[in-house]
Amino acid sequence: MGALMRRSFTLFEMVMVIVITAILAVASYKAITLLIVKSFKARELTRLSLESQIALDQISSLLAYRIPAATIGYDPQSGDFAYIGSIIDSSNKYRVLEWLSIAFDDYRGGGFSGFIDMKRSIATHNILYSDVHMPNKECNLIFAGRFDKGFSLVKDFKEAFGWHGFGSRESFDVAFIPEGLQITDRDLPKVIYEKYYLVDQAFAIARAADVDRGAACLKGLEVDDDTLLLFFGYKPWKKESFCADPHSMQRGGGATILLRHVTGFSVKEQDYTIRIMVDIRRAIKGTKPLHFAKMKVVF
Repeated sequence: MGALMRRSFTLFEMVMVIVITAILAVASYKAITLLIVKSFKARELTRLSLESQIALDQISSLLAYRIPAATIGYDPQSGDFAYIGSIIDSSNKYRVLEWLSIAFDDYRGGGFSGFIDMKRSIATHNILYSDVHMPNKECNLIFAGRFDKGFSLVKDFKEAFGWHGFGSRESFDVAFIPEGLQITDRDLPKVIYEKYYLVDQAFAIARAADVDRGAACLKGLEVDDDTLLLFFGYKPWKKESFCADPHSMQRGGGATILLRHVTGFSVKEQDYTIRIMVDIRRAIKGTKPLHFAKMKVVF
């Protein structure tokens, strides 16, 4: 019986096995990496889509209590501003949205009715007989006008509502009295309407690229140029602007983050609705950036 011969691998066969294994390993690595990147991208798309929708819904709920006639677009570099419905500007220089807000917590809680007794009030123009049950907080009064949007008889819009240091001839200081409200401004309204609004603050929305990122109210928020910010709690009728206005020395209120990765923000009024558009772009290593846009219409 012949001796059994045991055949070993040749050097060539071993090299070929190593080469094939390496090829398979590289291909597997690339395939797994691609799957991981796709999974991460899909997860980020879902997250950003949800976060952007939440931010737009928050903006919408705040804008629902705006004074339409006192809503403006603002250019923080020049200090110029205009009524949002009059802006026709393809360069989009008015990159900050601002509005006066009804004191919505007080209104929803029954703090004031929003209507006056015209028969008794028209004789004085400064004592407004109305159902008011509010603490003595600092508010301004704006009459609703013919179409409930606020109104102005002032020829120069900039002198109407106190924006950015200008006059507030259609926004009146008031005191709470047993009869309702007393207008304490030196100049009384020339016309009074049955319906009124009480405003307690102003809001602004802007990208951090368009404001003073060194402002005290932004410290600790970790913002970059593509952070969309909400400013709140300032009072234009007291000559205040929002707390990161690079063109103002008299600032007030606070700030919070609405959304990150916002490379574009624009607002347009059409048929008395506000159309908000955000452009979102998120860089992802190993693939093309994630990019989409959203729009919200506020009535």
